[in-house]
Amino acid sequence: MSFLDRFKPQPKWKHADPGVRAASIPDIPDDAEHLVVLQELAREDADLRVRRAAGARLSRVEDVVQLARSERDEELKREYADRLVGIATAPAPTDAGAALALDGLEEQKHFASIAKSSPHGNVRAAALGRVHDAKMLSSVARHATDGQTAADAAARIPDAAELLSIALKTEHKDAGVAALERAVEAGGTEREVRQTLDGVIARARSKSVAKRARAIIQSMDEAEAARRLAHEQWQQRVSKVVTRVESIAAAPVVDGSSAQFDEAEEEWRTVTADGGYELDPATSARFVGLVAKGRGEIDRLAREEAEHRAAAERREALVRSRNALCERVEQARGEGTLSEIDNARTEWTALGALDSSVAGDTELHKRFEAACRRGAERHERREEIQRMAVRLGELSVNAEQLAARADAPEVDWNVLSRDWQTLRSQVEDLDPAVQQRFADAEAVMHGRAEERRAAAERTLKQSVQRIDQLIERAVTRAAAEDLTLREADRIGRDLRNALEAPPMLPRAEQQQVLDRLKEAQGVVAPKVHELREMDEWKRFANAAVQEEMIARAEALRAKFPFDKPEELKPEHLDEAARELHDIQERWKLAADAPRAQAQALWHRYRQAADPVQVKVREFFAVRAGERKANLEIKMALIARAEALADSSDWAKTADELKKLQTEWQAVGSVPRQESRDTWNRFRQACDTFFTRRNADLTERKETWSANLAKKEALCARAEELSTSMNWESAASEMRRMQTDWKGIGPVRRSKSEVIWQRFRTAADTFFDRYKRRDEIELESKQADREALVTEVEALATGATSAEPAAVLEQVRSLRTRWNQSTPVVRQGADPLSARFMDALERLLTGAPEAFKGTELDAAANRERMEKLVVKVEGLSTESADAPDNSGQALAARLREALASNTIGGKAGEEAKWKALAEDVRQAQAAWSRLGPVPGDGGREMTDRFLKACSRFFEVYRRKVPPQTGGGGGGERRNKPVGTR
Repeated sequence: MSFLDRFKPQPKWKHADPGVRAASIPDIPDDAEHLVVLQELAREDADLRVRRAAGARLSRVEDVVQLARSERDEELKREYADRLVGIATAPAPTDAGAALALDGLEEQKHFASIAKSSPHGNVRAAALGRVHDAKMLSSVARHATDGQTAADAAARIPDAAELLSIALKTEHKDAGVAALERAVEAGGTEREVRQTLDGVIARARSKSVAKRARAIIQSMDEAEAARRLAHEQWQQRVSKVVTRVESIAAAPVVDGSSAQFDEAEEEWRTVTADGGYELDPATSARFVGLVAKGRGEIDRLAREEAEHRAAAERREALVRSRNALCERVEQARGEGTLSEIDNARTEWTALGALDSSVAGDTELHKRFEAACRRGAERHERREEIQRMAVRLGELSVNAEQLAARADAPEVDWNVLSRDWQTLRSQVEDLDPAVQQRFADAEAVMHGRAEERRAAAERTLKQSVQRIDQLIERAVTRAAAEDLTLREADRIGRDLRNALEAPPMLPRAEQQQVLDRLKEAQGVVAPKVHELREMDEWKRFANAAVQEEMIARAEALRAKFPFDKPEELKPEHLDEAARELHDIQERWKLAADAPRAQAQALWHRYRQAADPVQVKVREFFAVRAGERKANLEIKMALIARAEALADSSDWAKTADELKKLQTEWQAVGSVPRQESRDTWNRFRQACDTFFTRRNADLTERKETWSANLAKKEALCARAEELSTSMNWESAASEMRRMQTDWKGIGPVRRSKSEVIWQRFRTAADTFFDRYKRRDEIELESKQADREALVTEVEALATGATSAEPAAVLEQVRSLRTRWNQSTPVVRQGADPLSARFMDALERLLTGAPEAFKGTELDAAANRERMEKLVVKVEGLSTESADAPDNSGQALAARLREALASNTIGGKAGEEAKWKALAEDVRQAQAAWSRLGPVPGDGGREMTDRFLKACSRFFEVYRRKVPPQTGGGGGGERRNKPVGTR
């Protein structure tokens, strides 16, 4: 730390006091720069409180993992481990954090906890793979939330007791069943296994495990039954094999008898190989005896057949021996041929006499005699054949020597080849080495001849092609407008050379080539003459042009003050350089002058142009220095631009590059050869940055557009919900959309406030309506009822002109909708009800024929009303009459009380009144189903009915007071039927 740094204010987290450092942890900003500070404090601070506070501020999984690995304090290390376990077991969109959390854990109990409850399959599998303790694995198998994890844990437990515990306590079907099966496979007697399975059936928590235990017991029972059945089947197979052997032994011996016994014995071995069953000794001895008897008969017949085969084999051996003797005599060569023939005759005689009745023996004797005769003849010609073989060896050596010489004459080879072919046809047994040596030499000579012939053909073909190309070029170029004198001379020279040395072709073909060359020469010669004359004229004309250029050069020297250098200006030199360049270009075009004048003209031109050239060169040298300095400046600008090309500070860097572009424009020219490269580098650096900025802006625009689309969708949905009357679901969705709005990223600044105000307006509109939702519902219901009243009033106005059926249908529909609507007025008379009933009465009065015979028929309803009114008034009158205390009345009441088995007649009285009340209620129900009756008559009967019902229930409440307490005996309150 420098001296000045000691006086700079230091952050609190660097304070020497651990308490100050710990207290400053909550104030450290949440940004990338200070994240490193928190990481260092959590890892390296000496005080436990500071490390704990800094670690609590770190929320990234990788930071917690690193802290769990490096923490020295065991308690804090356990806290970090618990945090990692919580991360690994917490719900998350992906399993990346949970998988990373595993790297900071070491204890198997933590891995077991994660394997039990992590929501991520890959994390559960990885955690389970790090658990090796059998108890921990058993705990995972019993308590894991995921069935597959429980099954995987159970699969890794070898202990039968733990497996049985898992089967009894786990709730996962697959894990429990797998553990039970492995526990059963662990061994034990059948009785022990059955006891274990019975215990599982009685105590297993999972029904599937108990069901599997019952299935295993059932399979054991089935296996025992199958074993008994298999034993019976085995006994049947043994009996079947013995029966089969008896039938084979009793039958005559045939070719397949031995194979039948083999099959029977193989089947017997297969049947008796099962050590689980005990074989009866008598049955075994019986089988062995039958087989021995049958095989003895078979062996006897086999011996007889063997004797016949031996005689035939002796005959075949004699024939083979005689054939071998014939082959020996036929192949005999050399000096021992006669001796070999004598030995063969001796052996032939020793083999015994031939049977002349057998055709094969006679042919064999003739073959042997002919072979002996030819062998004697070969012996007589042996010396001559040997001389031929020696000569063939010499010829093969000569052929090899010729083949080794690259310049060997072909004639010598042809003579040698003819001698070889003559002798080779007379010698049969030639040494293979000699024959191979000649064949190799022959292949070399033939290859060499083929190469010479192919080379000659290629050379001749190339010569002909060159001549064809020369003729074609001569004819084509002779007709061309751009043919020069030099080219025409060269073509003529090539044609003369070709005529002097034509290719070695057959005479007719060679003559055709010569004729074509002469024809081409006749085409080119006039053109050469013409071009030569034109060249002379051109040189003559160029002399005048050169005189003109000399005059211009002299005038240029006089035009500018080259003799007074102090008066020369840069613009003078620029203009002089351009004019001198033009003069030089014109001179190049007219460079060919008459040979007699060319040197003098050139000397005059140099005297006039050289002084100007010197000054121009000096001027351009100075300009080159200036441009080099400009190049250095521009290279520095390029370096600065390239350094800024990868920057992401868009606004600041864009301003910097614009300043660099302005400076670039102010710098002068650079050397021409560097101009394009420097400009391309500078432009590329600028384009790189602005392309990146545009791409970033495009990406942000796309993000803004996507966010704007999401927010517009939310606005549209909010605007739809703003008029909704499904209050609770709409309010819940609106709140969810407000949360979603906060989670959506930014939009373009110019549209941010507009889209927000749109969404906010829709939300405010809905929640304002939500606050007064009761009023809105009442207004809506009132509006619906007003619409119904308006509709029925309109129908009442035009009912006389409408169809009766249509009127009836509309009235029914209106009454149904009206009855389904809810009155808004809670207290007092409802004016809409009065208007509706008034309009309905006008309809019934104005068009009675439309409702005749229906539930709205006024006359029929009036009659029904009268009957109901009379009935209820009669019941009301009966209930209101004073009780009769006469003897007869008392006797009647006494009989009624006795009949109802009561004391004092109270129960019978209540039953009577309840029956009367039920009649009134039925009348009320029938009244409510009646249609309206228009006019005062209908209202009058309604009043009478209501009054009669009221009178009855007043008396009823006195006679039958309401019962208190539970039970279903209490009477429900009855209210008079209101206005329809």
